[in-house]
Amino acid sequence: MSSLLTTLTRFKAYSGITGTTQDALITNLISSVSAQVERYLRRTLESTSYKIWLDGSGAPGLRLHQYPITALYQVCVGNSSIAQIGNTSSTVSRASVSCDGTNLTLVEISTLGVETITDLLLATYPSINSLITIVNTKAGWTGTLQSASYGTLPSSMLRPIYGQNALNALADLVVPDAPVQVKIVYEDLIEIINSDIFPTWDIFPNDRQPNRMSAIQPGITPATFSYGFPPGTKNIFVWYRAGYTLPTDAVTTPTAVPASDGTLPAGLAMIVNQILWDCLASTKLNSNLKSESIGDYSYTMNATANGAIASAVENHKKDLNQYRRVSI
Repeated sequence: MSSLLTTLTRFKAYSGITGTTQDALITNLISSVSAQVERYLRRTLESTSYKIWLDGSGAPGLRLHQYPITALYQVCVGNSSIAQIGNTSSTVSRASVSCDGTNLTLVEISTLGVETITDLLLATYPSINSLITIVNTKAGWTGTLQSASYGTLPSSMLRPIYGQNALNALADLVVPDAPVQVKIVYEDLIEIINSDIFPTWDIFPNDRQPNRMSAIQPGITPATFSYGFPPGTKNIFVWYRAGYTLPTDAVTTPTAVPASDGTLPAGLAMIVNQILWDCLASTKLNSNLKSESIGDYSYTMNATANGAIASAVENHKKDLNQYRRVSI
């Protein structure tokens, strides 16, 4: 479900509408407009918690996908294998293990070509111990902890894997290493503190590596080194919260809750209300009509042919761009 970026009461105050005959239409438009705006901005605007694995680049700063960052719960460098899953069935020709942060998925293809896919919801098995226990109940599958002490770790922190071979082999379940200290330096940027504990030697070719004892090899090693998040693929784990609290109208039942303005930027809220107003006005016209004239009648159609909402968003994209996530 998309975030609702305005409310019925707020939009009616913005537009000057006082009656209730259009309330149902406006309510539906709020949902559709909010979804289109959020899609264009390439962001989830409602405050949400994320557990993600990112690539280290060697720099001390790390840019996160969602913003504004409102809380940092844990940032870890590196990972550890804590359990292994395998399949030894003689009637299976292929077996693999995947984990996408929501499910641990066991996949089998029998020697007769029959596919069996078993999704184990991590929320149902919140600890590694409970997850391994249920794996061991599945015919042909075995799960083993590397150490009993790993059993209490949360399954929600497992690093994603996709299609890792498990037939007469072992697929590793991996969790983050110990947390490191970081700070928020911008709404979408974090920076490691004491980054000199992670000298990023790997940015140099093998034949030009720094002397790790003397730090500088005159004539061979560049005088400046890079320190920060070590280069790697999905080697940085970040657990954080980002986004805004959204505006809400007051409710009286079942429990009275007062209206809230939320923390959505006022400028963005105004753009959303204007797009909504444009869409509401267009319901009385051809939703793709851009202009028309009376003398020697003529008309021009919008270039966007996805209807009133897409056209309205297109017309306001210059205003929206200041809130749009930049993809690098």
